[in-house]
Amino acid sequence: MSSSFQIFKPGPSGLSAGEKKVVEKLTAAAKLIVPLYEAQKNSKYPGANFYPPDATREEIQKAAKKNPSILSPYTFVVRNKAGKLVAVPYSKKFRKELTRVAKLLKEAAALSDDKAFKAYLVARAQDLLKDNFDQSNILWLKTNTSKIGCVLGPFDRFLDRHFHQKRAYTAWIGVLNEDRMAEVSRMRTLILTSIPTFLPGAKKTTVSQIRVRAEDTLLLAGLDADYLFMSNNLPSSADIKLIKKHGTMSTVFLSMAKLRVEKWMQPIFQRAFDKKTQEGRSVSQMEDALVRISVIDEMRRSLVRYDDAVIRLQEYFAYIDEVYGDILTIKSAGFLYLKNAITEKDLEAMVLAEICQALYYLAAFDKRRRFENLLYGYAAFLDALLGGGGLEETEGGLRLNLQKALLCTDRLVRTFEYYLALGTRDEIKGFFECLNTEGIFSKFHPHFQALPQIGG
Repeated sequence: MSSSFQIFKPGPSGLSAGEKKVVEKLTAAAKLIVPLYEAQKNSKYPGANFYPPDATREEIQKAAKKNPSILSPYTFVVRNKAGKLVAVPYSKKFRKELTRVAKLLKEAAALSDDKAFKAYLVARAQDLLKDNFDQSNILWLKTNTSKIGCVLGPFDRFLDRHFHQKRAYTAWIGVLNEDRMAEVSRMRTLILTSIPTFLPGAKKTTVSQIRVRAEDTLLLAGLDADYLFMSNNLPSSADIKLIKKHGTMSTVFLSMAKLRVEKWMQPIFQRAFDKKTQEGRSVSQMEDALVRISVIDEMRRSLVRYDDAVIRLQEYFAYIDEVYGDILTIKSAGFLYLKNAITEKDLEAMVLAEICQALYYLAAFDKRRRFENLLYGYAAFLDALLGGGGLEETEGGLRLNLQKALLCTDRLVRTFEYYLALGTRDEIKGFFECLNTEGIFSKFHPHFQALPQIGG
């Protein structure tokens, strides 16, 4: 279909005939999300298709002072006949398409025997046409034990490089994996015992409840498919009031782990690292490491939040939000190792997997320009490892020094933690202006660009 739609084989298993019919309706709805997302994305412009390409940040901000809907998460900004910036709600621009999606969600709800899931689908169908997702988000948070998982709507803000404000459409469908949930529950218990500390003066967000689902993913559509994400945490970090009162739920896309590792992480690992580092490393170990990373990342993302981070950092929030979760995961993995929850080999595999992910974002940049926001944060991660000896360059390739890598990561965690907790837009802008992003990019990008899998 496109890079914005991904179906995973072999398809649904362990579902009843009735549940399969529910999935069929949800799949039809998810397919309709793809053209909506495609209408939003445009990597040529920092504002994607959310704003007129000739509109500057200053012009948009000035217009928003008079008309706040200009910077609503759920509007497109266009020029009227007089050249003035005006807002067009998603529900108005996509009324015909969203009406069809809502109809399919209601039909799926009618077929479902799961009361919580049924109520959520009906509410989501209504919210799609209102541009307000609070009610359906609250009901979705009550589906944490449902067999079928489904999210559909506009949530993540990566496409908007102007203000990190506009939300892009996404969808996923999956089936709860009970076997994986046993390990998830064990890790969740340990992570929740390591209460994070917050810097004095920071406006920390206290999350009422943290839920995690590990799903055998049936499909991804829209942004999550396009970005090849391994997991997602909702409600959005911008929905602070909702998060404080009702908590969060993270979904780990288990099927994506296999695809990521086979398609590009393993090829990058084999090309980047020396033979000594590669010894005894299997594909299954890399997949397990990636799943553990995603589970810990999403839990930590819920535990460490700040009320005003997005407002203070503006578009630069996106530069570090994802990578901060990843490097905080490495730090948390060290804690799990000390608690004998994982082995040293598991810890090494998780660090190596994080490095391979960082290398991918650099290598795929030419073909996936929308990775620009992610690129800067991961370049900072690689720069910290190289500068601190966590990664050593040898004639045979890169070599991991685990102890130094953990120290380097801890220092970068502290730096990014300051920006998220208390920093200003000007401060974080200065950090990235001083970072030798071009040097890191030129060091690694050509080396991996030749891999046929990159960018696909």
